[in-house]
Amino acid sequence: NVPMAPKVKPGSKDTWDGYSDERSAIYQFIADQKLPGVVILSADRHRSDAYKVDTEIEGMYPLFEFSSSRLTNQHVHKLIDHSLFGYNEKQSFGRVDFDLTVEDPTVKYTIINIDGKPIHDLTVKLSQLQFK
Repeated sequence: NVPMAPKVKPGSKDTWDGYSDERSAIYQFIADQKLPGVVILSADRHRSDAYKVDTEIEGMYPLFEFSSSRLTNQHVHKLIDHSLFGYNEKQSFGRVDFDLTVEDPTVKYTIINIDGKPIHDLTVKLSQLQFK
């Protein structure tokens, strides 16, 4: 999946920014079906990012998007100001770990650079991904 968070590359057909009506329809489907625990995984950018997206749908929880980078290409894209964090200094990848053994299960996203060094991480609890 290419990046889904708004304003990653405005107007471009290279991300979901070029398909805002379709993106809104997916958000609305999640809300209509009351699907808990949704996180968005994406890639195809030349940096790694994490986003927290307010869909502006009444009663819906924010969606978190974990976007992984490239491992071989030297080309980089600039960091996005509204991301929770981003990394483009070296090639990197995103690792997603689930912990279902705790009372409030978690998903943890870690950006790891090509040298194996963890750069940023974010842990989201299942309780954060529930409808009001």
